[in-house]
Amino acid sequence: MPESLRARKKRDTENAIEIAAVELALERGHAKVTVADICTRADVSRSTFFNYMSSRETALFGRSLHLLPAEQAAVIIEMSADVPLTTAVFRLIIASIGHAQINAVVAEGRNRMLLEQPDTQAAILAPFLSLTTELTAFLVPWLAAHPERRRLADTDTSIMREASLTVLVAVSAFQSLISDTTGTGDVEATEAAFRDSVRKLALLAEESAH
Repeated sequence: MPESLRARKKRDTENAIEIAAVELALERGHAKVTVADICTRADVSRSTFFNYMSSRETALFGRSLHLLPAEQAAVIIEMSADVPLTTAVFRLIIASIGHAQINAVVAEGRNRMLLEQPDTQAAILAPFLSLTTELTAFLVPWLAAHPERRRLADTDTSIMREASLTVLVAVSAFQSLISDTTGTGDVEATEAAFRDSVRKLALLAEESAH
């Protein structure tokens, strides 16, 4: 479905705020960036800032990521019977975020922060850790109710472990898409790019097994 003009304008404002926050953090260190600084750089009012961001930290490091309500998640995953379960989980991630757009400037900036300001790692990675936990908690009972979707049932692997591994692969592949995003605007996180990341993870796992 094409993005509405209202949604596009909303995301443009979110991008402007996050770009301003990340640029300032890279220039002077994240601890020295204030909400006032971000508002000035993004050319938005303080009230507009807090309409879009819950805190200074959200603008700098990213918003919390939470899984859709279980009923909605079940509909999406059950409509994805024609794709591998990792791809179904990717669809859950995108639906939970609300869109498939990754802003290249923000993504690259946060990657630089991870490298140049190591004390930001916990804050930047926290949204993915919380989403991983919620996805796994959802997938364990879902796999128990849908054993036909299991891939490791014949390998004496527990449902908990299979769910954890499935989510780990999906979230890792999604994170690699973000890390690999370059340019100046929004880039769509496509299923084709996601599957390519999964294939590369499989190749790395195969190499490490030797």
